[in-house]
Amino acid sequence: MSETKAVGRTIGTVLAALGGIFGCLLMGFGVVFVFASSDPTGDSGWLTIGAGMIIAALVLFGLAIGYFAYLRARSKREAAGPQEIIQKIDLSGEIALEKLKCRNCSGELTSDSVTVQQGAVFVSCPYCGTSYQIVEEPKW
Repeated sequence: MSETKAVGRTIGTVLAALGGIFGCLLMGFGVVFVFASSDPTGDSGWLTIGAGMIIAALVLFGLAIGYFAYLRARSKREAAGPQEIIQKIDLSGEIALEKLKCRNCSGELTSDSVTVQQGAVFVSCPYCGTSYQIVEEPKW
């Protein structure tokens, strides 16, 4: 992991933790304001303020939990390592197994002589050293 990613992840984690702490404070004061609004000497406007604080606290909790869940999923994905890509080829028509021969010297080629590079099939002859690309001609 690069140093920039580590610093960014650390800053994000600290901000999410601070958001959670600030959310706890807002939740506490919001509950106090809601209870205080029901007091006979209290103001009815305190209910609105308390409800607003509780909603803001819930939003902060949601953001903090969402960020921690994102970090956890990302670290699992990075720990899994590189993905293995499997390429399957579906050949049309009937296939008859033939010996592959070099175009240049007619020497028999083995499976070690055939490679796939950038999506194309290449043949390298071990006898004459010739390399060429196999092109499938249309069958019409």
